[in-house]
Amino acid sequence: MKEKIIAYLSGPRPYREGIALYEEYGLNLMLKATFRRNAETDLLRATLMEELRKLAGISETAFRTMQRKAVDSPHISSASIVVEEIKAEKTAVNVPVTPVVENVIRFRDRFPFLNSPDCPDVLKILVADMFTAYDLYLKTFRELGELPDDVELEQAFAIAKTTVENYLEDRSIWEELEYYRDNHALLGKHPRIAVYLASDELSNKSDLEVMNIRKNAASNVSKWKKKLETVEGEEERAKALAAVDKWESMKSAAEKELENRKKN
Repeated sequence: MKEKIIAYLSGPRPYREGIALYEEYGLNLMLKATFRRNAETDLLRATLMEELRKLAGISETAFRTMQRKAVDSPHISSASIVVEEIKAEKTAVNVPVTPVVENVIRFRDRFPFLNSPDCPDVLKILVADMFTAYDLYLKTFRELGELPDDVELEQAFAIAKTTVENYLEDRSIWEELEYYRDNHALLGKHPRIAVYLASDELSNKSDLEVMNIRKNAASNVSKWKKKLETVEGEEERAKALAAVDKWESMKSAAEKELENRKKN
């Protein structure tokens, strides 16, 4: 069993093949039914891979750094990053350094600009948010896999909601960091970065323009809050929540700019 699952995890990991493996070797009947009845999503794929990892007896560190014969490189999130220099720590206590440890990606090496004096403070703040989001994602992800078959749907839904929201937050911040590293400019897709860029531009706009921005932001807040009432799917809900956060922050930034102008 383990050899079969490891062979699958070492390859491209087609979703349906993974489901077939879990059908054959998995124990959680509720998860089996969930995989059968629902289309592939980021959450379901992540849950499936975690369950197969546990069945194969692979450690989390080994799984994150597993060498794969995949055609396309998988998304690398903070789950794939070890901040501390594990190789140095193992050497210091005379623990043999394995090929897995050799292949660990160091966060500081991947994003050296974070130590640069001209690095925007907002990125440094987001790094802390990213690891917080990942910790919450990992915690609730594990809880999902450990839920009993007769769990209440409301409880499972609440845990799944938190898992998805924090996974998307982690991924969004990672995308911002990679873009800045490659372009030395802010991408602006993450709500906090978008507001940071907008706030920087507000100082160069007229009072009327800032008031219009505030009005537009208030309108978008209302629009996205209404959409939240009808949106389906946890990933879409998370996107809508991010939009609400973005426009509420934009509205707040415009109001703060107008207030500062009154004082001056």
